[in-house]
Amino acid sequence: MQQFKLNNLAGSVIIALGASSLAFSGAAVAQQTTATSEEDVEIISISRKRPETLQEVPIAVTALSEKDIRTAGIERTGDFISLIPNVSIVDAANVGDTQVTIRGIVSTRDAESTFAYVVDGVLMTNPNSFNEELLDVAQIEVLKGPQGALYGRNAVAGAIIVTTKKPSDELEGSFRASVGNNGLRRLNGTVSGGLSDNVFARLTVADSTFDGHYENIFTGQDDVVDFLEDTTIKGRLIWDATDLLSLDIRASRSEVAGGAINFNAVFALPSFVTAFNQPAYNANVNDHDFTFAFNVPGENEQTTTEFSIKGDLDLDGVDVTAVFSYNDLEEYLLSDGTSASFYGYEVTPQCQTDRATLNNTPAALGGANRTDLFGDFFAPFGVFPPGVEFTGVYGPYTPTACDGYQYQERNQTDFSGELRFTSDDTDADLRWIAGLYFAEIERDVVVAYGADQGQGFLRQAYVPPTGPNPTDLLFDDTFDTSVMSAFGQVEYDLDPQWELAFALRYDYEDRTVSNNVPNVRASGLNVNTIVNGQVGAINPAFNVTPEGIPDRSRSFSQWQPKVTVGYEQSDNINWYASYGIGFRSGGFNSIGTQGTLDFWFNATGAGTPGDAVNAQLLVTDEYDKEVTTNLELGFKSKFLDNKLRINAAVFDTTVEDNQFFEFFAGPFGLLRAVTTIDELSIRGLEFDFQAQLTDDFQVYGGLGMIDSEIKENRNRPLSVGNKAPQTPDTTITLGAMYEYNITSEIVMTTRLDWQYVGETFFHTLQGEQTPTIWDFFGTLGGGVPPGPHSQDFNNASRDAYDTLNLRIGFDAENWNLAFWGRNITDEQYLQEVIPAPEFGGSFIHPSALVSYGVDFTYRF
Repeated sequence: MQQFKLNNLAGSVIIALGASSLAFSGAAVAQQTTATSEEDVEIISISRKRPETLQEVPIAVTALSEKDIRTAGIERTGDFISLIPNVSIVDAANVGDTQVTIRGIVSTRDAESTFAYVVDGVLMTNPNSFNEELLDVAQIEVLKGPQGALYGRNAVAGAIIVTTKKPSDELEGSFRASVGNNGLRRLNGTVSGGLSDNVFARLTVADSTFDGHYENIFTGQDDVVDFLEDTTIKGRLIWDATDLLSLDIRASRSEVAGGAINFNAVFALPSFVTAFNQPAYNANVNDHDFTFAFNVPGENEQTTTEFSIKGDLDLDGVDVTAVFSYNDLEEYLLSDGTSASFYGYEVTPQCQTDRATLNNTPAALGGANRTDLFGDFFAPFGVFPPGVEFTGVYGPYTPTACDGYQYQERNQTDFSGELRFTSDDTDADLRWIAGLYFAEIERDVVVAYGADQGQGFLRQAYVPPTGPNPTDLLFDDTFDTSVMSAFGQVEYDLDPQWELAFALRYDYEDRTVSNNVPNVRASGLNVNTIVNGQVGAINPAFNVTPEGIPDRSRSFSQWQPKVTVGYEQSDNINWYASYGIGFRSGGFNSIGTQGTLDFWFNATGAGTPGDAVNAQLLVTDEYDKEVTTNLELGFKSKFLDNKLRINAAVFDTTVEDNQFFEFFAGPFGLLRAVTTIDELSIRGLEFDFQAQLTDDFQVYGGLGMIDSEIKENRNRPLSVGNKAPQTPDTTITLGAMYEYNITSEIVMTTRLDWQYVGETFFHTLQGEQTPTIWDFFGTLGGGVPPGPHSQDFNNASRDAYDTLNLRIGFDAENWNLAFWGRNITDEQYLQEVIPAPEFGGSFIHPSALVSYGVDFTYRF
């Protein structure tokens, strides 16, 4: 029924808007007045790598002008994504760990992105580039649907194109200062001008600090949870070497420090509700009261260096563009652990010492009654003092050392290049683009878990048993990727109204992974690493290949055609239809992933814990490529002398081997893995409008609706028929902007933006019951009742939410003063839910609360 409703709604929208376009076309043609205000100026899109008016480009694209960016107060990527229907973002675990969903296809942790991110014509391969602070930006375009033909690798869901301000020939600049609640302070300055008659430069420096919205109640610190410190310097130089050759050189360096892994846990174990008569063991994730009380404050530090040079050569009949780009990212994360409830570090001296005073056992039973840290006794967490061992429910990220610690690294160095040839006659009936692309990427990924002995932490992948924080589980791999691509597009005007475009790209990727884990055993401090009296290997893969873990390599390739038909019904109405294929390379999970999951969760008949759980997972150490096929129909229209714009589109997308991030928690600590959903179907519609009601008052908005269905999923067969994970069924944006001339020199601009995001599931399992690790612990006795203990994620979807932003600015010739508020209704909603089925619960992260402040900008 839902599919029927969506199909009919899509048809109704297209038919109704098509009819309205016919009705409006006469009125629009009849009005011949010239639009001169800033709002009426057409945005020039470069989505097809050549200048075109936005309303004529046969692609579903949303563009934000420099004025939109300024009046909306856009600072980071999440700020503009909230303005676009059928596009959403999650920004939770650490700085830059953004997951963007475009039309139901989500970028995946530990895998390649699903969209191309292009800055000033340069494709960015650094995964953290996308969430850098947006400085000195002139325009942002968000393209939806497969864009691989022109924008390359992994653009299965779309492309995001950012254009920064060019260096000026005259000396100019600006200085901006911002202050806000929760310790927000931001300073940035820009200077631009000509260094000579043909060399122009622009330099921007920014520094910001933010204490965050949440407090660590154990340490009493309010700047160690979701804090952020960011210092960035960016430079751009344009050298017009000759009348025909221009060089565009960009360089930047960013140093960021922030909080990391700020999650709480919520159980989804109905059997525990019955056993303990406690509803908290199957709670709704949306009703959770967050408590941050970890004894290892999360750290995330990253240093990013970027450099690119783009050359444009204007030859007779063809423009030649050559691009070279280099990026380097160094990043680590340190945070509290997750495994206290599995008793691994139960008998270590530090755990025993902590439990003596940090427990929520009632005083009448000889406890410390620290309900402020753990909540009421067994509601759901129950922590006993020493003397009662291997009993209780600790929970993750606790103030005790019993949960250990986790350490991660994400380091990447890459360089890439593109050579592109473009026909330079934009008015010709035949227009074409052809090019070659290459990239070399080296990525080091470390996930380590170890003992917290209260002696501090060495921030490194492996710490020996003699160190202060010995490592007990380690994944440490180097991923090398070589990319070669060829692409082209031909656009041909069949007649003045019809255009046919054909694009094609071929991508070939060769990927190799090498293991860096030393062939040693765990420290012995974690009792769960001891099997049959023997301390296990630090990585389970050594159990299979005890002499060493061999390198692995695999190649992936894909042809990516795209056919587009455009029809100009009139000067004000354009229709388009397209068919396209997108491609995202497959890859490798960290070596040892499959071995760990088999030991703990899958039945092997070898007497391992997995025999009791029998989750029947099909997670391997590698995963397949993802291929997206998209069919789309849409139109763009403008009426009333460009005062009213209405755009709409419907699309039907099939995704094969959709890459999906899964999180596993257990006695081993934590494990991140990429799995695949064999077939995923996504259908939806989009509608957006912009209306200049008067010279001073503008309204705008959009609607996105998605109906998705998992068609096949061998890893989680029970999920067939469920929705695509991390995909809200409905997104709505609505806003208004009013400008008022206070004096002849000062204009007040008031902008209000409202966003609605519908209910969202974050996992393929959405209520189906599957086994958990508690089935194994239930056989051991202690504080765990006998099994079975299946999880049930009926209460694990994020509720729909809406936010409201307000900005009031005062503009003069050389200064601007703005008062702003984000989420001014203080909506409390979840940023992310990470279900861990075999753990029997979810890890959840809250969103930002109300923020407000004032900005002052001086321009010269």
